[in-house]
Amino acid sequence: MKKLAVLLLASGAFALGNSSVWAQTGKRGEVQDQEFVIRKDRVLTVPTQPRSFEKLPVLPQPTGIQDFRYSVTPYFLPIPALKLQPTAVQKDYRQPKLELYPGFIRAGYGNFDSPLLEGRYMSIAADPISYSLNFKHQGFRKGPVEIQDEQSPETHTYFSGDLGYFLNAAEVYGGLGWAQDKYSFYGVDPNFQIPNESEFQGPIIASNILNNFQIFGGIRDIEKVGPFSYDAQVKFRSFKDSYMAKENEIGLKGEGKFRTNSDWSGKVGIDYSHTNPSNESYEILRNYFSIRPRISYDYEAFRFTAGLNIVSEDDSIANKSSDFRIFPVLKASYQFAEEFGFYGEFSGDVNRNTYFSFVQENPFLGPDTQLLNTVNNYKIAGGIEGQFNEIFHYRAGLDISRFNNLHFFVNSMTDSAKFEVVYDEKTTVANLNAELGFKFSETYTLGSRLDFYQYDLSTQQEAWHRPVWSLRVNNQVKPFEKFLIQANLNFMGGIRAKGIDNSIISPPTAEVVNLKTIADLQLKADFKITNRISVFAEGNNLTNGKNMRWLNYPVRGVQLIGGASFKF
Repeated sequence: MKKLAVLLLASGAFALGNSSVWAQTGKRGEVQDQEFVIRKDRVLTVPTQPRSFEKLPVLPQPTGIQDFRYSVTPYFLPIPALKLQPTAVQKDYRQPKLELYPGFIRAGYGNFDSPLLEGRYMSIAADPISYSLNFKHQGFRKGPVEIQDEQSPETHTYFSGDLGYFLNAAEVYGGLGWAQDKYSFYGVDPNFQIPNESEFQGPIIASNILNNFQIFGGIRDIEKVGPFSYDAQVKFRSFKDSYMAKENEIGLKGEGKFRTNSDWSGKVGIDYSHTNPSNESYEILRNYFSIRPRISYDYEAFRFTAGLNIVSEDDSIANKSSDFRIFPVLKASYQFAEEFGFYGEFSGDVNRNTYFSFVQENPFLGPDTQLLNTVNNYKIAGGIEGQFNEIFHYRAGLDISRFNNLHFFVNSMTDSAKFEVVYDEKTTVANLNAELGFKFSETYTLGSRLDFYQYDLSTQQEAWHRPVWSLRVNNQVKPFEKFLIQANLNFMGGIRAKGIDNSIISPPTAEVVNLKTIADLQLKADFKITNRISVFAEGNNLTNGKNMRWLNYPVRGVQLIGGASFKF
């Protein structure tokens, strides 16, 4: 068998070689010599394949989550049931007794022959009627004029009453008030020189008594946190002085607020006033009506407010374009953190002025010839604010406003003891301001504000009797529970007045007078002897400065007053 295999292999090799030779030579039948070597012991090997090329083994597929069944064997223990014995809680539902006193009276006396009497009485339970009565009188029977101090007194008397009736969801309220202020036109120019050819008998000091009466009533909601709240009021005010100046006013005022479940809220305010001022030279009628819609949106630390000021007023002004004005109101603020945030505003408005508001600002105002509202064409404001751990808070900003008919006070050329109102046609006012506050528990509290002003005028020479800078610092110290101290500092500088050049008698000419910086230190102390009885002491102008807020009107020197108060 082995021989047969060798023979077949040899025959095949011969035939293959013969065909190959035939293919190379192209001749059939030619035989050439060939040698063949056959090795039976040779082993063929293949290189080892790397494992990285091996295929991953096929894992068995999970059979899925199957239902598991458990058998629970109950075990019963001989434990008796728990027996509860509830008892009623003894709780006192009566309201805690608070020491509330409906009545308060305070009386004192000081130098410049100045008595003080103040009192109030009010309800301590507001269901369903609440009421209050207030009274105050303070007088200075001697004024700052050294020679004629008894002819330059000043007194203030005030009385008011308020009444409220509470319904289920609203309060109907009303009240009335009466105030009388007495001033003396004691202002005398210290540089005044008596002409040789004239007979001068001394200054004539006249008194001016200002009487103001008002009554009001309205209705408002109680909750203040619902989807809608409102307040509507009607009022009447009557004012007159000793120089035939009168002004009656009828006013309607209302405001409605709405709140949504989202971050949107809004309000609408309406104000209407009708006045009929008159004096010895004129009698006019004035009307003022405004609508002020607002809408606000809060998003995280961002707050945005947009609205309009729609105002109609009928003051008679030369070359006046219209009685109807619309101003935009845009406000935005963003609090990056509790310590820092910023705010901005762009708005405009018409500031309403009355004879009563002018007298409240300058009580030595004489008969005036014209009353005009101030138009705030635009106001651009912005700044930063923040607080630290609810102890420090600060605010700093810059306001730039453009006004028409901004009012100023100047001494009358015919009587330097009285003032009159003048207006600047177009005024730009820049105000740089900063506020700083500090509160250390109930022991110490500080509040301060610094303002710088710059005026760009068109028709007036100076910003008469308006400060260039002012600083107010208010301190309150409570060393212990029964003792309270207040220390206030007020500074004001850069005031310029319109004086009379006494070197030229006829006709008189005006000159610019720079008033001294006003520095006023006030101290107040209150000590509680018992819960009902306290003693107090107050001091004003403790630096004894010859302060002069209005030209020719020096204020009183050091003013001291002390007294006691009683609750009942």
